[in-house]
This record gives sequence, structure tokens and C-alpha cells, in this order.
Amino acid sequence: MDRSLTRSFSALYQLSIPFAVALFCVMFTMLPWGLSSGVVIAPSFALMAVYYWGLYRPDLMPPIAVFLVGLFQDLMSGGPLGLWSLVYLAVYGVVVSQRLFFIGKAFLAIWIGFGVILSPLSVLAQAFLSFILYPIAARIFAAVQKQFLNQP
Repeated sequence: MDRSLTRSFSALYQLSIPFAVALFCVMFTMLPWGLSSGVVIAPSFALMAVYYWGLYRPDLMPPIAVFLVGLFQDLMSGGPLGLWSLVYLAVYGVVVSQRLFFIGKAFLAIWIGFGVILSPLSVLAQAFLSFILYPIAARIFAAVQKQFLNQP
């Protein structure tokens, strides 16, 4: 009994890490990212998280978690409820469906794949900044994965 309880807590812990990281990314995105000209742009860190976890550990970031991250983004941003959930689920679906293509590829291919999923209708500055910052975010997510999920 004690061993199964420990396994259950361990599984819950592992499931919560990518979700918690993605929620943190939503909050990080909400920080005021301003340029000297007064223009505010924000890289989509939550989109980076959805892309990363969908590619590397979809078992730990199920669609319901992706939906909830999007809902949290909508609530934090004051946007229409369900908009970011829909965007994140669409990205997640594409990434998961193509993950076998990406697994084992060079990081450059994965990075370009992230660039391809960025919506052409999104603000160009946000897409560009998100694309540029993805390598840093991916390193952080990989460190979280290695540290907390005991994965290489």
C-alpha cells in the first residue's frame, strides 16, 4: 500500500511539472515587456512551453492541461475565453502529430519547426521575439525535465 501511494504521488508530481512550467510561462508573458519607443511586445512563452512539452513529453502534458493553460492565458490577458485554448490545442495537435518527424533531429530543425507553427496572423514582433528566445526557453525546460523528471 505504501509503495503504490508513493508511485501515485510520483506520477502526479511528474504530471504537474510541465503544467506548472506552462502556467508560469503565462504569467511571465504577462510581464510588461516594453521597448524604448513605448511599444509593448511580449514573446509567447506559454506557446513555447506547449510546443516543447508536446514535442518531448506529450504524456506529461495532455490536451486537458494545454486547454487549461490557454484558459489561464485568456483570464490573465482579458481576452475572449477559449481563444488561447484553441490556439494552444491546435499547435499541440500539430506538434504531437509530427513529433516522430522531429525526434532525433538537430535542434535547428526543431527551432525552425517552432517558427513554422507561429501564426502568420499574430503580431510579427511577438512571433519574431518568441522565435529568437525559444533556444533559451528550451534549455530551461530541458533543465526542468532533467532535474525534476529524472530524464536525460
